[in-house]
Amino acid sequence: MKSRFACILLFSCLISYVMAQKPEMTQQVVSSCMTENGVTEQELNGLKSGEVKLEDVKDNVKCASQCVMAKLGFMNSKGVLQDDKIMEFFKDGPMKGQAEKALEACGSTTGANPCDTAFQIMVCLEKHVNDLMKA
Repeated sequence: MKSRFACILLFSCLISYVMAQKPEMTQQVVSSCMTENGVTEQELNGLKSGEVKLEDVKDNVKCASQCVMAKLGFMNSKGVLQDDKIMEFFKDGPMKGQAEKALEACGSTTGANPCDTAFQIMVCLEKHVNDLMKA
């Protein structure tokens, strides 16, 4: 269940890269945020299957997104991305250019509240990564 959550919720290139670099720490953060926000396996399965549309995702799932990004230091509690901390993480890595492009494309995305902002940023990042892969 935890790995499915990671695949579904953390579909952005930034979080995926962090998971590849620090899988144990990231898995602990994901598990903690999932528990804190009461995300159920049924909700995860609905996202995975496409049964739940992105616009219908419940607040607890959105807040789990914000929780993960905040605990990894990529977002503050008000839903503002911490660009400097994100770029610090990628400064010497092979994905530095992609991280810069992703921040440029999605960094100003906002939602109705910090949880919605985090989720909307992740949706934007997924679209951005998919567009890069098609190019």
